[in-house]
Amino acid sequence: MTDLDFTRFLTGHGLTVAGSTETIQDLKLRYGVRRWFDFLDVIDLPPASLFPEQTERFFLRMNGTCLLPPSELECDFDYYRDGPRTHACARERLTALFGAPEKGVAVNTLSETWRFERMSLRILTFLREKTRAGSPLYARHPELWNFCRISIDRNWVRPATKEDGEALDSLDANQTLPIERGHWRKMEPLSPWERGLFCLSAGGQGSGPDAPFLWRQGPSVGWRAAPWSAIFERRLCTELTLDQVEAARGPAYSRLVLRLRNPFSFEQEPVETVLLTGADMHTLDLVAPEVSAFWGLPIKIREYPNE
Repeated sequence: MTDLDFTRFLTGHGLTVAGSTETIQDLKLRYGVRRWFDFLDVIDLPPASLFPEQTERFFLRMNGTCLLPPSELECDFDYYRDGPRTHACARERLTALFGAPEKGVAVNTLSETWRFERMSLRILTFLREKTRAGSPLYARHPELWNFCRISIDRNWVRPATKEDGEALDSLDANQTLPIERGHWRKMEPLSPWERGLFCLSAGGQGSGPDAPFLWRQGPSVGWRAAPWSAIFERRLCTELTLDQVEAARGPAYSRLVLRLRNPFSFEQEPVETVLLTGADMHTLDLVAPEVSAFWGLPIKIREYPNE
């Protein structure tokens, strides 16, 4: 099943947010916020049922990066008031719909995951008798042991437009800085703000034929490593940091980090996004100053052991 097929299934069963670009703030204004077991602020969504026994509402968590669509939708399924039995019901119904899942490996949970290209669906139930660490939340609310958490990860990221591609293809040589593909960061997992800063070309999981490069044009800077690309408002970018990490308990590595103000938050608090990585603490020593000069950003160096 493709992501599009799965999205159509979800929206057809009432979970219309799964196919929407409404932001968390939009949904907050429409549906309001409640407190989930005195622990989290969440937004309840309109009724949606993936299978007959599941009637509890899906919800999404509030976070500071609220000017983007939500990526994860969750539901506390509690049909039998018994965690393992309820979990078995969910597993049976979802397997009939989507086929055999991937089984989790944690000894203190029941867990299965169904994957659909970039999107996924997971069910997770904690086993009281196999969970040794005490939780104040579960002590206050023992009914949580009965819940089978159904989680839908939309893995949302801003889709690249035709105009985005044309703008990058039109850049002059002095507006680009080629980067070795071996220095490029792994693209996932993504932070909440990276889901708006980055965009993905339609259908693209492959590496693409083009070598990665950084770019600058007018009030913006960014990068492309096909099929991914990114754009940052230059006025929101504050500095670069080169982390030089010495081998200790963990291996040595290096990374170049861009620090900027979050454009998808009302507070615009400082956030970071990794640009480049290296397999040794000094791998990026030459390229980091080039990036600093190219984007006109100050750079600082942090040295520390990988403990």
